Amino acid sequence: MIGNSDQNLDYALRAIQDPQLRETDEFLQWISVPENKELFWELMACKEAMIREKLDRRHRSRAKMRIWTAASVAAAIFVLAFLIPSFLSSPSSQKQQPIRFFAANNCGDHVILQIDGHDQQLLKDSVMDIKDWQVKALPATDTVAYLNLTTPRGKDFLLVLADGTKVWINAESTLRYPVAFRGKERRVELKGEACFEVAKDEEHPFIVRADGMDTRVLGTKFNVRSYKTEDRHVTLVQGKVQVTNMNSYKSVMLQPGQDLTYTETGEEKISNVNIATYTAWTEGMFYFDDAPLEEIMSFLGRWYNVNIDFEQQELYNIRLNFWANRNTHLEEALELLNKLQKVHIDYQNETITIKHI
Repeated sequence: MIGNSDQNLDYALRAIQDPQLRETDEFLQWISVPENKELFWELMACKEAMIREKLDRRHRSRAKMRIWTAASVAAAIFVLAFLIPSFLSSPSSQKQQPIRFFAANNCGDHVILQIDGHDQQLLKDSVMDIKDWQVKALPATDTVAYLNLTTPRGKDFLLVLADGTKVWINAESTLRYPVAFRGKERRVELKGEACFEVAKDEEHPFIVRADGMDTRVLGTKFNVRSYKTEDRHVTLVQGKVQVTNMNSYKSVMLQPGQDLTYTETGEEKISNVNIATYTAWTEGMFYFDDAPLEEIMSFLGRWYNVNIDFEQQELYNIRLNFWANRNTHLEEALELLNKLQKVHIDYQNETITIKHI
């Protein structure tokens, strides 16, 4: 499709600047080549570094301006505090209690695998092929065993199912699946988030059940997000899927680049989206494009397992462009968010607090 290295570089740069290009089949085909994928993410990292430097320069220039205004501002504050102390202590000016948006837990940091009717096992690796594992671990029986693989906060996992389907399981998620698929359908159940690259088998549809919605495919790649207290999403990368709401039994077909959202209030909507913002986590990246702050903080809270408080609920809807490596230390990620100068973020005693600037 695209020939030499110069052409690939030019194409990658255009893709970074043009979100609509990243939604095309042409781009998905191009980035499926490992060398192109590596080039694209390296350039994204460079862009991030440039933005950091630009923000640093802006911050330094503003700091200089603050120096000469500091004395007059301090004087004004002193006069106000002296003249109207009653105002400073009035009920309307008292500090409000922050809103606990996300709470840390103590559920451990190991990936857990449990066979129905057997003790659970702690997995040390971050990837597993069920074909290799079952030979060592399964008891001899004619009954198809079901397994539950659960990831903690701060960890993801790559699982290869018996039919060759690859499943990237995000943090704080559980996938229930059979050791071997039998019958006319290939069924799994999901709580949380996972990205599926389904092995093609036209005679045996692959079905993902997640919190009242069934996603049915023959062979394709898609992402399912189904966390409690959040909107549910099915996002199609390539191929075609049918999603059925098991409450209303209404079905919709998605095309590549589309996202189906079931909101917490029961609304249903289909949108054309930037696929990378839904699947970048499988590449070890946080990537948010004009996303509300509450969505960003949900991801950070789930990955770093920390408490998150908002000073006021109106801060939920501030929209940001933000990307970072998921291996980044929490303090570094918060520093990047602060440099965007939309909010002020403190981190103390395992708690992130988000305030107005």
